[in-house]
Amino acid sequence: MSEQHNANKSNNLNGRLLASVSALALLSFAGGSALADDDTDRPNVWIELGGQLEQLQTGQQPFTPSFALKPQPKFETVTPIKAEAPPRFAIGGEGKLTFEPTDSDWVFSAAIRYGRANGDKNVHNQTVYPSIQLGSSYSFPVYDDAYATTIAKHNESHMVLDFQVGRDVGLGFLGRDSVLSFGVRYAQLSSNTTVNMNERPHIDVRNSFIKYFHSYALSGHSERSFHAIGPSLSWDGSTPLIGNDNGAHFTFDWGANAAILFGRQKANVSHKTSGRYVEVKYGHQQQTPYHTGGGHSGAHAVTVPNLGGFAGISLKFPNAKVSIGYRGDFFFGATDGGIDARESKTLGFYGPFANVSVGIGG
Repeated sequence: MSEQHNANKSNNLNGRLLASVSALALLSFAGGSALADDDTDRPNVWIELGGQLEQLQTGQQPFTPSFALKPQPKFETVTPIKAEAPPRFAIGGEGKLTFEPTDSDWVFSAAIRYGRANGDKNVHNQTVYPSIQLGSSYSFPVYDDAYATTIAKHNESHMVLDFQVGRDVGLGFLGRDSVLSFGVRYAQLSSNTTVNMNERPHIDVRNSFIKYFHSYALSGHSERSFHAIGPSLSWDGSTPLIGNDNGAHFTFDWGANAAILFGRQKANVSHKTSGRYVEVKYGHQQQTPYHTGGGHSGAHAVTVPNLGGFAGISLKFPNAKVSIGYRGDFFFGATDGGIDARESKTLGFYGPFANVSVGIGG
């Protein structure tokens, strides 16, 4: 039920995002004619707002205690390792300010993209055994239930800042708008995870007063971060599909970006596992416990290649634009996803986006 609740929550947030973009689109259409004296004038300032629903690729390794790797008991519908999986999707917003000087092919822009994902799971499975009824008001179980409980909490956030200077190179078949840009990109990621597992997978019973069982527990916590900055290069284009440039028309939009980022990768991971073998005979209990632990921590200087791209369709007006599309951004070796030792993993975000742009001046 927890997974269904998270899915419904994501759908509701996505619905709100699309509703907000639609509302901004209507305002843009209504005010488009007032933003320039002549529809043929191109605005020299563009303000863009939007949002995205992104699938996450973090490469973060799960906590895998030995008891969770054993054959799954029949009553366990979701394994502890699956139950601790981080959220698959992040939702967020973006903004961009673009300045295109009059009578010039140069383009100056500043952009921000932000996303976050939160997950809170509580997965419990157990057996149900019959009870012996003594009279009308008292009963006791034949023996205790076997069970498995996993509680996992995840928080993740990421931000990308871009400052770029570009020039419209106008390469014929690629359309009138074909902008090659270079600049600086800053990226940061932070995440933390807390996992608790408790399991009594089976109980061996001789009778109601003699029983043997194993019980296990794990507690784990991780904090990970990545901060880096470096030079970037991008190439964006727009090709007319249907309509007139001086009125409403559709375009096919595309883009590709690359960067080399220099920064720091940090991780602080710890976990403890405990277990015990218990013998209960006529109310007397004997047990044999054990404890293990592990984890790692550290900070490392990293050089991270970053590649991305997008494709979409826009409905353009002289002073406004509504866009939808799909994009991806990948940061290779950006995060330390290991548990007991450092393991550099690729961080990726990919999914649909929608935004509205309004032009001013001209």
